[in-house]
Amino acid sequence: MIPILYEKGTTQFTGNGLGRLPDLISCIVTEERNGIYECDFSIATTGTNFDKITLGRIIAVTHDDSGEIQPFDIVSYSKPIDGVVAFHAVHISYRLTKMVCIADNVTSLGDALTELNTAAGGAFFFSGTLTGSGYAAAFDGTPKTIRTLIGGEEGSILDTYGGEVEWYFTDVNFLASRGKASGLTIRYGVNMTDYTDETDYSSSFTSCVPYWNGSDGLVVGSRVDSGLPSYSGRTGADDCVPLDLTDKFETQPSAVDLENEALAYMKAKRTNVPAQNITVDFVRLQDIGYEDLGALLKCNLCDTVDVVFPAYNMTGRYKIVKTIYNVLLDRYEEMELGALKTTLAEALGVGQGTTTTVSGGGGGEPQTATRTAINFHTTNDTYTPTESGVLVICGRAAANGAFLSVYDDTISEYAALTHIATSNQYATLTTFLLSGHTYKILNATNWTSVNEAFYGFGGLVDGDSLNW
Repeated sequence: MIPILYEKGTTQFTGNGLGRLPDLISCIVTEERNGIYECDFSIATTGTNFDKITLGRIIAVTHDDSGEIQPFDIVSYSKPIDGVVAFHAVHISYRLTKMVCIADNVTSLGDALTELNTAAGGAFFFSGTLTGSGYAAAFDGTPKTIRTLIGGEEGSILDTYGGEVEWYFTDVNFLASRGKASGLTIRYGVNMTDYTDETDYSSSFTSCVPYWNGSDGLVVGSRVDSGLPSYSGRTGADDCVPLDLTDKFETQPSAVDLENEALAYMKAKRTNVPAQNITVDFVRLQDIGYEDLGALLKCNLCDTVDVVFPAYNMTGRYKIVKTIYNVLLDRYEEMELGALKTTLAEALGVGQGTTTTVSGGGGGEPQTATRTAINFHTTNDTYTPTESGVLVICGRAAANGAFLSVYDDTISEYAALTHIATSNQYATLTTFLLSGHTYKILNATNWTSVNEAFYGFGGLVDGDSLNW
């Protein structure tokens, strides 16, 4: 899109404002899950409307595949280098860093939203479908910025009640899950062009020693074992940290109360699971001749995608936790994927204390998978796997424009979608299924099964290995 410049204080972002900026050299929006939301752009001093770009004015740009614009306050710029000036802008929600809230005794999300709406005075509106209760310790009666109370410190809304926050103009929405299952599969050798995997075990633990340190004294509980599997190889006292639970109790608890709270905390937070982020570069389907299917598989921040990488013997479902969007080209430059904590063990294949290895310096063949033919390939068929693994459905188009979609009834989201444009062409749908979830074929229009469907685990299953 061509970005639009608006005057300070604008609240309705319609029309062309102070003018469009057709001569921008670059314009990039970076957004992180529950994190930064910023825009960087550059323009030559001779560019159209350059003289109108001043600090405090607003640039409105698209930020994802939805095509919707969002407003960003221009907050800084660089001195001209070779006649080009770089500007930095932040989403208007950053204004909450300069708005103060004074509140205490917040014991539910509803209480927190009431306090924030009062403090914002109509400049911003806070709501959400996220449910939660518990004492939010950040609301302690001292003056704090609204942005800090949302997620800037321990005991904030996001820290206490979890969930994901969505910034939409001046609306701030708290959601249990902001994204959806996109149906997109990023597969090495098909549409993946680069892959970087970072896993950090430093903050994971499976046991703790809880304590409370309040005005009435110090209470220390015994070591509590979570019973969760260890992915670091350490267990018991070798995988133990001190856990400060002072903010969980308003009055002095007993040692037993501390231990019960610690156990609940470790299980709820899944403290045994390491942090893992994957950065992938991929080619969009609409850029390589599949415009019709590409439109169905648009993905945004916090959506989930499937990643298939045979060289690493890995298939998994991941949440998009960071996006870098090129406004001028209307496409993502990069996405960073974070493993969903409930499925990380299955995705990495380490659920039984094993580790994922790379054979042949990363170029080896995937290990042989266990797979079983299943009756799951026509409309309204259902399947509930007892182990997490990979589903493969092989088929061809009986007529032009065949579709096949797999729906996760358990979480009410699409798990996968494939499309064959031309009659008699063949295709393979591959996606990752979660143990205990019930899946359904919602649409098998003009789709003729070939060798039916297969489900596997213990290694990678892909269409090439089925010899169909």
